Amino acid sequence: MSERSLAALLLTNRLVDVPAKPFGAAEYWALVAEIPDPEVLLRAEYRAALVTAGTLSADVGERVGALVDAAGAFAFQRERLEEEGVRLLSTFDAAFPVRLVEHLGAACPAFLTVAGPVDWLQRDGIGVVGSRDAPEQALHVAAAAASTARDHGVPVVSGLARGVDTAAMAGALAAGSPVVGIPSEGLRVAAKSPEIRNRVHAGELCVASPYAPGARFAAATALGRNKLIYALSQVTLVVHAEHGRGGTWSGAEEALRKRYGTVAVWMGEGRGAGNEALVRLGGTPITDIAAVVTAQRRDPPEQNVVSEQPQLF
Repeated sequence: MSERSLAALLLTNRLVDVPAKPFGAAEYWALVAEIPDPEVLLRAEYRAALVTAGTLSADVGERVGALVDAAGAFAFQRERLEEEGVRLLSTFDAAFPVRLVEHLGAACPAFLTVAGPVDWLQRDGIGVVGSRDAPEQALHVAAAAASTARDHGVPVVSGLARGVDTAAMAGALAAGSPVVGIPSEGLRVAAKSPEIRNRVHAGELCVASPYAPGARFAAATALGRNKLIYALSQVTLVVHAEHGRGGTWSGAEEALRKRYGTVAVWMGEGRGAGNEALVRLGGTPITDIAAVVTAQRRDPPEQNVVSEQPQLF
Protein backbone atom coordinates (compact mmCIF):
# COMPACT_ATOMS: atom_id res chain seq x y z
CA MET A 1 0.00 0.00 0.00
CA SER A 2 1.33 3.41 -0.95
CA GLU A 3 1.67 6.13 1.68
CA ARG A 4 -0.86 8.19 -0.27
CA SER A 5 -3.45 5.44 -0.09
CA LEU A 6 -2.66 4.79 3.57
CA ALA A 7 -3.16 8.47 4.39
CA ALA A 8 -6.52 8.51 2.61
CA LEU A 9 -7.70 5.41 4.47
CA LEU A 10 -6.56 6.73 7.86
CA LEU A 11 -8.35 10.03 7.28
CA THR A 12 -11.60 8.18 6.54
CA ASN A 13 -10.94 5.27 8.91
CA ARG A 14 -13.95 3.12 9.78
CA LEU A 15 -12.00 0.10 11.08
CA VAL A 16 -10.98 1.26 14.56
CA ASP A 17 -12.44 3.66 17.08
CA VAL A 18 -10.59 6.98 17.27
CA PRO A 19 -11.50 10.00 19.43
CA ALA A 20 -11.39 12.22 16.33
CA LYS A 21 -14.22 12.04 13.79
CA PRO A 22 -13.19 10.45 10.46
CA PHE A 23 -13.58 12.60 7.37
CA GLY A 24 -16.80 12.13 5.41
CA ALA A 25 -16.71 12.06 1.62
CA ALA A 26 -17.35 15.78 1.07
CA GLU A 27 -14.72 16.73 3.66
CA TYR A 28 -12.28 14.22 2.21
CA TRP A 29 -12.59 15.55 -1.34
CA ALA A 30 -12.29 19.14 -0.14
CA LEU A 31 -9.08 18.21 1.71
CA VAL A 32 -7.65 16.36 -1.30
CA ALA A 33 -8.41 19.39 -3.48
CA GLU A 34 -6.38 21.50 -1.07
CA ILE A 35 -3.66 18.90 -0.45
CA PRO A 36 -3.36 16.62 -3.52
CA ASP A 37 -0.58 14.63 -1.84
CA PRO A 38 -2.21 13.67 1.48
CA GLU A 39 0.73 11.44 2.43
CA VAL A 40 2.43 14.57 3.79
CA LEU A 41 -0.20 14.51 6.55
CA LEU A 42 1.37 11.36 7.94
CA ARG A 43 4.27 13.45 9.31
CA ALA A 44 3.76 15.78 12.26
CA GLU A 45 6.25 18.37 11.00
CA TYR A 46 4.41 18.75 7.70
CA ARG A 47 1.06 19.03 9.45
CA ALA A 48 2.48 21.75 11.66
CA ALA A 49 3.84 23.59 8.62
CA LEU A 50 0.44 23.41 6.90
CA VAL A 51 -1.23 24.83 10.01
CA THR A 52 1.35 27.63 10.18
CA ALA A 53 0.77 28.41 6.50
CA GLY A 54 -2.98 28.52 7.07
CA THR A 55 -3.67 25.59 4.71
CA LEU A 56 -5.08 23.66 7.68
CA SER A 57 -6.83 25.16 10.66
CA ALA A 58 -5.43 24.23 14.05
CA ASP A 59 -8.55 22.16 14.80
CA VAL A 60 -8.30 20.23 11.53
CA GLY A 61 -4.58 19.72 12.04
CA GLU A 62 -5.24 18.24 15.47
CA ARG A 63 -8.02 16.07 14.08
CA VAL A 64 -5.78 14.77 11.28
CA GLY A 65 -3.04 14.02 13.78
CA ALA A 66 -5.38 11.92 15.94
CA LEU A 67 -6.56 9.97 12.88
CA VAL A 68 -3.11 9.16 11.49
CA ASP A 69 -1.82 8.26 14.95
CA ALA A 70 -4.17 5.26 14.84
CA ALA A 71 -2.05 3.72 12.05
CA GLY A 72 -0.91 0.75 14.15
CA ALA A 73 -4.37 -0.38 15.22
CA PHE A 74 -5.67 0.34 11.73
CA ALA A 75 -3.00 -1.87 10.12
CA PHE A 76 -3.94 -4.74 12.43
CA GLN A 77 -7.62 -4.52 11.50
CA ARG A 78 -6.80 -4.20 7.80
CA GLU A 79 -4.74 -7.39 7.98
CA ARG A 80 -7.67 -9.15 9.62
CA LEU A 81 -9.89 -8.08 6.74
CA GLU A 82 -7.38 -9.35 4.20
CA GLU A 83 -7.26 -12.70 5.98
CA GLU A 84 -11.04 -12.82 5.55
CA GLY A 85 -10.64 -12.18 1.82
CA VAL A 86 -11.63 -8.50 1.93
CA ARG A 87 -9.63 -5.73 0.25
CA LEU A 88 -9.74 -2.14 1.43
CA LEU A 89 -9.40 0.35 -1.43
CA SER A 90 -8.84 4.08 -1.31
CA THR A 91 -9.56 6.43 -4.19
CA PHE A 92 -5.81 6.47 -4.88
CA ASP A 93 -5.65 2.73 -5.57
CA ALA A 94 -5.57 1.62 -9.22
CA ALA A 95 -8.30 -0.93 -8.47
CA PHE A 96 -10.73 1.74 -7.24
CA PRO A 97 -13.46 2.16 -9.90
CA VAL A 98 -12.82 5.38 -11.83
CA ARG A 99 -16.48 5.47 -12.84
CA LEU A 100 -17.48 6.25 -9.22
CA VAL A 101 -15.23 9.28 -9.06
CA GLU A 102 -16.37 10.53 -12.47
CA HIS A 103 -20.09 10.12 -11.80
CA LEU A 104 -20.35 10.99 -8.12
CA GLY A 105 -17.74 13.70 -7.68
CA ALA A 106 -17.65 14.87 -4.06
CA ALA A 107 -20.35 12.31 -3.20
CA CYS A 108 -18.00 9.46 -4.13
CA PRO A 109 -17.09 7.33 -1.10
CA ALA A 110 -13.48 7.74 -0.01
CA PHE A 111 -12.99 3.98 0.34
CA LEU A 112 -14.52 0.64 -0.56
CA THR A 113 -14.31 -2.76 1.06
CA VAL A 114 -14.36 -5.43 -1.64
CA ALA A 115 -14.61 -9.22 -1.67
CA GLY A 116 -14.44 -11.28 -4.86
CA PRO A 117 -13.04 -10.36 -8.30
CA VAL A 118 -12.19 -6.71 -7.77
CA ASP A 119 -11.49 -6.07 -11.47
CA TRP A 120 -15.22 -6.44 -12.21
CA LEU A 121 -15.73 -3.01 -10.63
CA GLN A 122 -13.95 -1.44 -13.62
CA ARG A 123 -16.19 -3.07 -16.21
CA ASP A 124 -19.25 -1.49 -17.84
CA GLY A 125 -22.12 -3.23 -16.06
CA ILE A 126 -25.88 -3.19 -16.36
CA GLY A 127 -27.57 -2.11 -13.14
CA VAL A 128 -30.91 -3.68 -12.28
CA VAL A 129 -33.05 -2.20 -9.49
CA GLY A 130 -36.64 -2.47 -8.33
CA SER A 131 -39.03 -2.90 -5.46
CA ARG A 132 -38.69 -5.68 -2.93
CA ASP A 133 -42.37 -6.57 -3.38
CA ALA A 134 -42.47 -6.35 -7.18
CA PRO A 135 -44.91 -8.66 -9.02
CA GLU A 136 -43.87 -11.85 -10.79
CA GLN A 137 -43.75 -10.17 -14.22
CA ALA A 138 -41.17 -7.69 -12.90
CA LEU A 139 -39.00 -10.52 -11.60
CA HIS A 140 -39.05 -12.09 -15.07
CA VAL A 141 -37.94 -8.75 -16.52
CA ALA A 142 -35.06 -8.59 -14.04
CA ALA A 143 -33.94 -12.10 -15.00
CA ALA A 144 -34.20 -11.20 -18.70
CA ALA A 145 -32.01 -8.14 -18.12
CA ALA A 146 -29.44 -10.46 -16.55
CA SER A 147 -29.50 -12.63 -19.67
CA THR A 148 -28.95 -9.51 -21.80
CA ALA A 149 -25.92 -8.65 -19.68
CA ARG A 150 -24.54 -12.15 -20.25
CA ASP A 151 -25.08 -11.85 -24.01
CA HIS A 152 -23.00 -8.67 -24.02
CA GLY A 153 -20.34 -10.02 -21.68
CA VAL A 154 -20.89 -7.43 -18.94
CA PRO A 155 -21.63 -7.80 -15.23
CA VAL A 156 -25.00 -7.29 -13.58
CA VAL A 157 -24.84 -4.66 -10.83
CA SER A 158 -27.50 -4.93 -8.15
CA GLY A 159 -28.24 -4.30 -4.52
CA LEU A 160 -28.57 -7.84 -3.08
CA ALA A 161 -32.03 -7.08 -1.65
CA ARG A 162 -34.98 -9.39 -2.08
CA GLY A 163 -37.36 -8.98 -5.00
CA VAL A 164 -35.98 -7.49 -8.21
CA ASP A 165 -32.37 -7.42 -6.96
CA THR A 166 -32.40 -11.10 -6.07
CA ALA A 167 -34.11 -12.05 -9.35
CA ALA A 168 -31.45 -10.20 -11.35
CA MET A 169 -28.61 -11.76 -9.38
CA ALA A 170 -30.08 -15.26 -9.62
CA GLY A 171 -30.65 -14.85 -13.36
CA ALA A 172 -27.08 -13.68 -13.91
CA LEU A 173 -25.55 -16.44 -11.83
CA ALA A 174 -27.66 -19.08 -13.57
CA ALA A 175 -26.51 -17.69 -16.92
CA GLY A 176 -22.86 -17.61 -15.86
CA SER A 177 -22.66 -13.82 -15.94
CA PRO A 178 -20.52 -11.88 -13.43
CA VAL A 179 -22.40 -10.13 -10.65
CA VAL A 180 -21.37 -7.03 -8.70
CA GLY A 181 -23.41 -6.75 -5.52
CA ILE A 182 -23.65 -3.54 -3.49
CA PRO A 183 -25.18 -4.30 -0.08
CA SER A 184 -26.78 -1.73 2.18
CA GLU A 185 -24.58 -2.85 5.07
CA GLY A 186 -20.95 -3.71 5.77
CA LEU A 187 -19.32 -6.78 4.26
CA ARG A 188 -19.11 -8.73 7.51
CA VAL A 189 -22.87 -8.32 7.90
CA ALA A 190 -23.57 -9.15 4.25
CA ALA A 191 -21.32 -12.23 4.50
CA LYS A 192 -23.64 -13.79 7.06
CA SER A 193 -25.64 -14.95 4.04
CA PRO A 194 -24.37 -18.40 3.01
CA GLU A 195 -25.37 -17.68 -0.59
CA ILE A 196 -23.21 -14.55 -0.72
CA ARG A 197 -20.25 -16.27 0.98
CA ASN A 198 -20.37 -19.27 -1.32
CA ARG A 199 -20.71 -17.21 -4.49
CA VAL A 200 -17.80 -14.95 -3.50
CA HIS A 201 -15.61 -17.95 -2.68
CA ALA A 202 -16.52 -19.49 -6.03
CA GLY A 203 -15.43 -16.34 -7.87
CA GLU A 204 -18.96 -15.72 -9.17
CA LEU A 205 -19.76 -12.60 -7.17
CA CYS A 206 -17.93 -9.39 -6.32
CA VAL A 207 -19.35 -7.55 -3.31
CA ALA A 208 -18.35 -3.96 -2.60
CA SER A 209 -19.42 -1.70 0.25
CA PRO A 210 -18.61 1.92 1.21
CA TYR A 211 -19.38 1.20 4.86
CA ALA A 212 -17.56 -0.10 7.89
CA PRO A 213 -17.39 -3.92 7.83
CA GLY A 214 -19.84 -4.24 10.71
CA ALA A 215 -22.27 -1.51 9.61
CA ARG A 216 -25.93 -2.57 9.61
CA PHE A 217 -28.81 -1.57 7.37
CA ALA A 218 -30.30 1.90 7.75
CA ALA A 219 -32.28 4.18 5.48
CA ALA A 220 -29.16 6.28 4.84
CA THR A 221 -27.02 3.26 3.92
CA ALA A 222 -29.70 2.10 1.48
CA LEU A 223 -29.66 5.51 -0.25
CA GLY A 224 -25.87 5.45 -0.39
CA ARG A 225 -25.96 1.93 -1.84
CA ASN A 226 -28.36 3.07 -4.57
CA LYS A 227 -26.10 5.82 -5.87
CA LEU A 228 -23.20 3.37 -6.19
CA ILE A 229 -25.30 1.06 -8.37
CA TYR A 230 -26.14 3.89 -10.76
CA ALA A 231 -22.61 5.26 -10.83
CA LEU A 232 -20.97 1.87 -11.43
CA SER A 233 -23.26 0.93 -14.32
CA GLN A 234 -23.17 2.04 -17.94
CA VAL A 235 -26.97 1.97 -17.69
CA THR A 236 -29.31 1.09 -14.84
CA LEU A 237 -32.73 -0.42 -15.51
CA VAL A 238 -35.49 0.52 -13.09
CA VAL A 239 -37.84 -2.45 -13.37
CA HIS A 240 -40.50 -1.55 -10.82
CA ALA A 241 -40.82 1.59 -8.68
CA GLU A 242 -43.56 2.86 -6.43
CA HIS A 243 -44.71 6.41 -7.11
CA GLY A 244 -43.08 8.95 -4.82
CA ARG A 245 -41.99 6.53 -2.12
CA GLY A 246 -39.62 3.67 -1.42
CA GLY A 247 -35.91 3.18 -1.92
CA THR A 248 -36.20 2.40 -5.63
CA TRP A 249 -38.04 5.66 -6.31
CA SER A 250 -35.65 7.71 -4.15
CA GLY A 251 -32.57 6.20 -5.76
CA ALA A 252 -33.83 6.67 -9.32
CA GLU A 253 -35.05 10.22 -8.70
CA GLU A 254 -31.69 11.19 -7.19
CA ALA A 255 -29.76 9.53 -10.02
CA LEU A 256 -31.80 11.47 -12.59
CA ARG A 257 -31.56 14.74 -10.73
CA LYS A 258 -27.82 14.50 -10.10
CA ARG A 259 -26.99 12.69 -13.34
CA TYR A 260 -25.18 9.78 -11.72
CA GLY A 261 -25.58 7.69 -14.86
CA THR A 262 -27.98 6.57 -17.56
CA VAL A 263 -31.36 5.59 -16.12
CA ALA A 264 -33.57 3.31 -18.22
CA VAL A 265 -37.14 2.71 -17.07
CA TRP A 266 -39.11 -0.43 -17.89
CA MET A 267 -42.47 0.42 -19.46
CA GLY A 268 -43.73 -3.08 -20.26
CA GLU A 269 -45.65 -5.63 -18.20
CA GLY A 270 -44.56 -5.65 -14.56
CA ARG A 271 -43.73 -1.96 -14.34
CA GLY A 272 -44.55 -0.07 -11.18
CA ALA A 273 -46.85 2.88 -10.58
CA GLY A 274 -43.83 5.19 -10.41
CA ASN A 275 -42.20 4.13 -13.68
CA GLU A 276 -44.11 6.57 -15.89
CA ALA A 277 -43.29 9.42 -13.50
CA LEU A 278 -39.59 8.54 -13.70
CA VAL A 279 -39.77 8.79 -17.48
CA ARG A 280 -41.27 12.27 -17.09
CA LEU A 281 -38.31 13.15 -14.85
CA GLY A 282 -35.89 12.21 -17.62
CA GLY A 283 -35.63 8.40 -17.51
CA THR A 284 -35.28 6.59 -20.83
CA PRO A 285 -38.34 4.39 -21.52
CA ILE A 286 -37.58 0.76 -22.43
CA THR A 287 -40.09 -1.78 -23.73
CA ASP A 288 -37.55 -4.20 -25.21
CA ILE A 289 -35.04 -5.64 -22.75
CA ALA A 290 -32.49 -6.15 -25.52
CA ALA A 291 -32.42 -2.37 -26.01
CA VAL A 292 -31.25 -1.64 -22.48
CA VAL A 293 -27.55 -1.79 -23.41
CA THR A 294 -28.00 0.94 -26.02
CA ALA A 295 -30.13 3.25 -23.87
CA GLN A 296 -28.99 6.87 -23.99
CA ARG A 297 -29.22 9.32 -21.12
CA ARG A 298 -31.95 11.94 -21.43
CA ASP A 299 -31.76 15.41 -19.94
CA PRO A 300 -34.37 16.01 -17.23
CA PRO A 301 -36.93 18.72 -17.99
CA GLU A 302 -35.74 22.17 -16.89
CA GLN A 303 -39.05 22.97 -15.25
CA ASN A 304 -38.89 19.85 -13.06
CA VAL A 305 -38.90 20.58 -9.35
CA VAL A 306 -38.25 17.69 -6.99
CA SER A 307 -37.75 17.43 -3.28
CA GLU A 308 -34.29 16.99 -1.83
CA GLN A 309 -33.45 13.51 -0.61
CA PRO A 310 -31.37 12.74 2.49
CA GLN A 311 -27.65 12.59 1.69
CA LEU A 312 -25.32 9.91 2.99
CA PHE A 313 -22.00 11.46 2.10
